[in-house]
Amino acid sequence: MKMSNKKRKSFFKNSLIILTVLLILLVLIRCFIKKNKAGIELTQLSARSNDSMMGYFIRTSNNKNIVVDGGLRKESETLKQYIEKYGNTVDYWFITHPHKDHVGAFIDIVKNTDIEIKNIYYSANNIDWYEKYESNRANEIADFYQTLENDRIKSVVKTPQIGDIIEIKKNLKVEIFELANPEITNNAINNSSMVFKMYINDKSILFLGDTGTEESEKLIKQYGSRLKSDIVQVAHHGQRGATKELYKLVNPEICLWPTTSWLWDNDVGEGYNTANFKTIETREWLQNIGVKINYVAKDGDITINIQ
Repeated sequence: MKMSNKKRKSFFKNSLIILTVLLILLVLIRCFIKKNKAGIELTQLSARSNDSMMGYFIRTSNNKNIVVDGGLRKESETLKQYIEKYGNTVDYWFITHPHKDHVGAFIDIVKNTDIEIKNIYYSANNIDWYEKYESNRANEIADFYQTLENDRIKSVVKTPQIGDIIEIKKNLKVEIFELANPEITNNAINNSSMVFKMYINDKSILFLGDTGTEESEKLIKQYGSRLKSDIVQVAHHGQRGATKELYKLVNPEICLWPTTSWLWDNDVGEGYNTANFKTIETREWLQNIGVKINYVAKDGDITINIQ
């Protein structure tokens, strides 16, 4: 049975309408998914001086800037360039602990720039505690505390609690796992690192700062299998940091190494693996666990996309 011209025109017209509606719905669905799906670009900063430090700049899919630690004061220019490129603002600054290779750039930026910092999350013990347990670092710790009192930022400084969740956007949040602990007095400042986990959709990154043996044991006891993460920031630049048992529970696919070349090779001039660091041992642990990718600061600034 042949279709009349009138019916044929009506059929094509209705088909075109249906197709147009479906295309519009598809576009709207994609826009909705894009709006609600989180994503970040994470840059691991390297030291141009080849000194050991730790700093991360993170740009989110909703145009927020996040900094973790920041690195040495003399290396702050690199971090400044990333911040200035994206609006001269830091929306969230997370500080794991107040050693100068982690907070030096933060101190310089607060004191010597007009960069706006909207939220600062840190955890530290009181100054007397540091003077008692790491008196050789007393001056650099005092510098950090004085910076927190700077009129430009003191109203945005926050001291979180264990279990706090900081919502960056839908499907992008930070959970605080561990804070400064005055009861741990061995390797005192490193073992009082603020440890936190960043969740990006169904992916996660565990930031360990300079976590050592004692803090590792506490994390294992408190969190167990919840430590599992897709990506881990290797503790204390990869040497004498977190324990093998902790890394087994994290069981990461990707490792972020804030590690310079001489430390990566355990070589301060006498040849490969001749110094007294434990980096090679940590590398072996993680290789045996099944880590697929290592991003190492010795190779320069490295940016990865996480969706």
